[in-house]
Amino acid sequence: MTSRLRWVIAPVLVFAIAGWAGSERACAKDHQPESGAPLHTILELETTARLLAILLDSGRNVINENQDVSDDRGKSEQRVIPEVFERQLLDIFHSRSGIDLRDLEAAKIPAGAKKLLKELVVVSKQVVAEARLEGNGSGSGLKFIPAIFGARVATRFTEQTHVRLKQTALAPRNPLNAPDPVERTALEAFADPSYPREKVISEITAKSGSLRLMFPLYTTRKCLDCHGDPQGELDRTGYPREGLSLGQNAGAISVVIPIRP
Repeated sequence: MTSRLRWVIAPVLVFAIAGWAGSERACAKDHQPESGAPLHTILELETTARLLAILLDSGRNVINENQDVSDDRGKSEQRVIPEVFERQLLDIFHSRSGIDLRDLEAAKIPAGAKKLLKELVVVSKQVVAEARLEGNGSGSGLKFIPAIFGARVATRFTEQTHVRLKQTALAPRNPLNAPDPVERTALEAFADPSYPREKVISEITAKSGSLRLMFPLYTTRKCLDCHGDPQGELDRTGYPREGLSLGQNAGAISVVIPIRP
């Protein structure tokens, strides 16, 4: 049977890594992970995975907040420019994590996290730049919504880093985002109204040699333009509305990082 070590980690808005890791070691010092990786490595990977999820979701938020511009076909040249996107992305991420990516070297986070966060910013900016060219091109009317942004960024980031990012939900619109059994279990927990908001679920699996983390997502007012009521009615992208309410869980970001002891 596969050996596993599971954690449920409460949300941490500011990552004071030394103190946070120290408190975790105090609780788990007698429980060395069976994956073969040192406990401090596991803690660093969990921190890295959560920060990556926050950064991807922050990018989704920027795209979400710029929908009024992006969806106006007559003003496609006003689609958010990469430099504006990056500034807003860094601001939102800073407010959510307490980490200023403009001064990343000073941040008290793992070196591996710094490298991957830089890469995710670069990939996100590239995807926005390419989408802007699409908007100024043939005028196909493609809706550059948060889901499309997230999917493109996740695919490219995974190809370049081998750290897998994925958007998923219990009933995803895109079949490629369907959850695997582990993701489904976490999504079912997130869907419970009593589940603590923004609490992540992570797991170490010895067989696969990887850390998996699930980061819950919640609906905003702009999300409800497509995913709210009336349930079943087609939204502006042609999909049936799910009838979600404000603040309801709407899926998760799945992160899988290989463990290298």
